[in-house]
Amino acid sequence: MAGPDSREVNFLAAARGRCPVCGQGKLFKGFLKVAPECSQCHTDFQAADTGDGPVVFVILIVGFIVCFGFMITALSHDWPLWLHMIIWLPMALFLSLGLMPPLKGLMVASQLKNRVNDQDRFK
Repeated sequence: MAGPDSREVNFLAAARGRCPVCGQGKLFKGFLKVAPECSQCHTDFQAADTGDGPVVFVILIVGFIVCFGFMITALSHDWPLWLHMIIWLPMALFLSLGLMPPLKGLMVASQLKNRVNDQDRFK
């Protein structure tokens, strides 16, 4: 197990919502609220502020999947518009909600690995 100062970051653990340093503690204290620190190794997560970074990736990934799927089905099948709405709107919602925590975890792990500290910018 790596200590909080060695910065050996486990991206897979972060994508699963675990501490990217030790892999044991929880990264989130809510659905998307990053915990102040790891309960196991006490790594400080407050310096890693992801901002809108994960949202941009979610928009691009989900937008591509849903728009591509809609275009393929719209061109190959003669479905009514309401059927497209029943299929593609919930798919966009569930994909967005499913991708957001792993991508936010990956962004926090990336910031910890690269030693990004937002507090240094304002000095």
